[in-house]
Amino acid sequence: MQILYCHDNIYQKCEDDTIYSPGQFPYQYWSTFLKHFDHITVTGRERPMAASKELLNISSGPNISFLLFPNINTIKGRLKYSRLANKKLKEAVEKADAVVIRAVSDIGWMAYKHAKRMNKPIAMEMAACAWDSTWNHGNKLGKIYAPIRYIRDKIITKNADYVIYVSEHFLQKRYPTNGQTAHASNVRIQLTDEEIVEQRLKKVKHQESSPDSPITIGLIGNLDNRIKGVTDTLNALALVTKEKPESFTFRHLGPGNVAPYVKQADTLKLSDKVHFDGMIKSGKDVLHWLDNIDIYLQPSYQEGVPRATIEAMSRGCPVIASHAGGIPELIDEKWLIKPGQVRDLSKLIIKMLENPLEQTEALITNYKKSAEYTNEYLSQRRHSFWNSFANFIRKQK
Repeated sequence: MQILYCHDNIYQKCEDDTIYSPGQFPYQYWSTFLKHFDHITVTGRERPMAASKELLNISSGPNISFLLFPNINTIKGRLKYSRLANKKLKEAVEKADAVVIRAVSDIGWMAYKHAKRMNKPIAMEMAACAWDSTWNHGNKLGKIYAPIRYIRDKIITKNADYVIYVSEHFLQKRYPTNGQTAHASNVRIQLTDEEIVEQRLKKVKHQESSPDSPITIGLIGNLDNRIKGVTDTLNALALVTKEKPESFTFRHLGPGNVAPYVKQADTLKLSDKVHFDGMIKSGKDVLHWLDNIDIYLQPSYQEGVPRATIEAMSRGCPVIASHAGGIPELIDEKWLIKPGQVRDLSKLIIKMLENPLEQTEALITNYKKSAEYTNEYLSQRRHSFWNSFANFIRKQK
């Protein structure tokens, strides 16, 4: 049995045809599907190798093939390549026994229309809000395109035969369906050894006895759009320095153009406190990076259920975040702000800096909550969902 998996993720192809993915979709991601389907054809956007292979995840492997397109998510790209992409997607849908679409995806919308005409079974991975991600991307075109994408994903989700949501409540309310449902975050973590949490508790106690020792604040996210709230974070940290000038250093991890943020940090007189660590390989390297972060920030404008936040929680990090997406399902309300509220963000950072007991309470609460997102906890739910979808496909033949 073959499925067509449709999403707009960017992949990079090496000279030997190995397919790499930055951050998301390592080959391990497909293992869940391959327990229930014989072959997966993955769609996406192709970009030339732009980073060291050591920093990327290998996405290709046995029983996986890729159908990659130039970027059709721009006006120029759509005019130039959409006809070719649509033709190839039609052929791919014809060959597949079913179509799986991951939100938010222009490729997925094309495939959905073909699948409906051909009466092919459809499953939806509802992983993010199309409105939030497009509206908050950071340009005028995004604000024009947001309602179009929102309506498209509403249509796909409502009419899909099966829908798996990454959130417990948030996305279900915005994108209801008539199909069979389940919820399971696409985060795949192992619960951290309690020894690491014990080390954190000792560090917080040390900070209590040495209140002048600087704390490291961290954030993970792409710099090429405003979604992760990095600009807001720097503005908030500038306010923090007025009250606690020697209290912190800030580290950012993730891809993107650092130049505008370096300039902003310089303007705000934060250059000596702000460090951009670029990209590192996901998995153990990211977890090690998080072990050196004392307070993690996620002041996003859009999220499903953010993997980076859950990873930080699993390492015992206190977290300050926004109300975006499914974040309120993870973090205590008292540590949340509305997206874009810079002053409120600065106040919560100061509150956390000044109160080691608050840090202790938050890190313990977060660590316990992260246990609900371990692979062991969620894998059975995912497998049950995809097994049911596979049986549904067989009945349609």
